[in-house]
Amino acid sequence: MKNSIIVILLLSASSVLAQIAFEGEAEPLDHLNSPNGQNYLVVDPGSDKMALTEQRSGSDGQTDLEFLDSVGVYVFKDWLGIKGMVSPIGFEGNDLLYSHVFFDKGVYYGLVMKLLKDSQERIPVSIPYFVNKAPIQSGCLSADKKYLILSAESNDSHGVEDLYVSIRGSDGSWSSLKNLGLKINSAYQEVTPFLAADNKTLFFASNRPGGAGSFDIYFSRRLDDYWKNWSDPELLTDHINTSGSETSFAFRAEEGWAYFIRSKDSDGYGDVYKVKMQEGIEADTISEAKNEYQSEEDLDSKRIQFEVADAKSGRLLPATLITPTGSVSDSSGRFNFSLGDLFAMDVTAGSKVEFKSEGYLPKILEIADKMPLKTSISLASIAKGETVQLQNVLFRRGTADLMPGSEKELDLVVEVMNDNPKIKILLKGHTDNTGDPVRNVRLSEARVKSVKEYIISRGVSPYRVSGKGFGGNQPIASNENEETRKLNRRVEFEVVDE
Repeated sequence: MKNSIIVILLLSASSVLAQIAFEGEAEPLDHLNSPNGQNYLVVDPGSDKMALTEQRSGSDGQTDLEFLDSVGVYVFKDWLGIKGMVSPIGFEGNDLLYSHVFFDKGVYYGLVMKLLKDSQERIPVSIPYFVNKAPIQSGCLSADKKYLILSAESNDSHGVEDLYVSIRGSDGSWSSLKNLGLKINSAYQEVTPFLAADNKTLFFASNRPGGAGSFDIYFSRRLDDYWKNWSDPELLTDHINTSGSETSFAFRAEEGWAYFIRSKDSDGYGDVYKVKMQEGIEADTISEAKNEYQSEEDLDSKRIQFEVADAKSGRLLPATLITPTGSVSDSSGRFNFSLGDLFAMDVTAGSKVEFKSEGYLPKILEIADKMPLKTSISLASIAKGETVQLQNVLFRRGTADLMPGSEKELDLVVEVMNDNPKIKILLKGHTDNTGDPVRNVRLSEARVKSVKEYIISRGVSPYRVSGKGFGGNQPIASNENEETRKLNRRVEFEVVDE
């Protein structure tokens, strides 16, 4: 079929999968969209009700809710960064669960609330030990109302916002949140989850590398009765994901339409879109994930190799591997371990190890639950005149505020400067070429200042760190499309003395 795309996902508890074909291109829902921008969409699987956030509306100083009776849609009014933010989570009959984040005395606080439609009373939903330290929060309620999936930055998050599950007990109370693990969550943002009616197939948006735009929609399947064993997340096809931003994907299995939010540019003014689905039944083609290493013999026979090399020349480097229990050096740059060796060093899934070589910026590697047999580690030289890009130093959109997780790479810069006390560096900030050039230069300068302040706060002399913002004047890739344009939004440093 022309312009059709296929995504395999489980829609029932049986051993068959429904094959979902998205037919043609997505189209905007003009009767819902407004210049204020739409975001954080949820649908009620048991009715035709829908709820969404209108991003820049309202002026009476309180979070309120409008019901658009003509189209059966509940609209939350939202003031991002002023009165906090609100976003719908799901329906319980006519009542609504929603997220509310507010800022008080330098700290963000996240709540889950219930709005009772008949009385308009708003009551907190108790989730034990729930902490959200991010300015945004989103979530979904499962079709059977047994599971609550939340996007939040909590104490055990792997990056910024991670996805968590809370399970409703027989008495109606909610459990504490459980992180969905490293298959789902990354060092980046995972937001706007949607759990299909099978309670196994999860859709979410993420800005992790490898997508088509700033945020893209992924899907993954839970492979057992626990909540940390998932299939590798896969992108929905380019008919859904674009060079802009796609979030809040949701559908009703029987209706024939999927809905999502699309923002075409970095300003974040989203619109509601829908795309036609077709359903058919096929045999299950997704195999269950199994532990590849199940016996002690496997632990000794399966071997993992790490190779440490110069990022430019590919030449192997004498290196040191630092693990949770100690360090190992190898002059050849090759490290060979059995799985038993790694376990003995407390190197397991989720562990972080560091690779170092004299004259190079160290690198941290997070161990996945299923490692390839060979992993190459490329280190950047810190010789005078070399420029090193800081790939994981990120900022909140349009600001100079460092995103949580950025400190991990900046700490490596601090480490290398402590190890090499004669080094001086020039920080360089860059943007792409979109928007006002003058504002881009100012933004890049402000971001350089934030990075410099962090490095100095860790004890490095301010005389060893200088900085400059270049705006969009020094691209390293084409600005013609988002995939290459985002490479131009970067912070790097040049070694100016040693």
